[in-house]
Amino acid sequence: MPASALALVGLFIVVAVVSGIAAVRAVGPWRPAALALPIVVSFLALYLVGHRLGAVVGPQVSVLGFEVSLLFDVAIALVAAFLAAFAQRAFLRRGAGRTLRT
Repeated sequence: MPASALALVGLFIVVAVVSGIAAVRAVGPWRPAALALPIVVSFLALYLVGHRLGAVVGPQVSVLGFEVSLLFDVAIALVAAFLAAFAQRAFLRRGAGRTLRT
């Protein structure tokens, strides 16, 4: 894999991390462990939409020698991270209401 391709993957990892942090900060709960799911889902969405499906919406820019629809990719990452954060919060709140009865 060429160095420019690795750098592009690194850029998308940074986009996924920033999207995950933004989603968890906005939705909550703010815990370091809560970051994992939105970041992973965001990166998987970028991989699926950008790499596997090859979906392109909007203008493309040249990034590290590749034509990338950067605004669309960032939007996909944010939407995926926010959906994961909302699902995570709903799951945690639903689980917090349960008590053990003996």
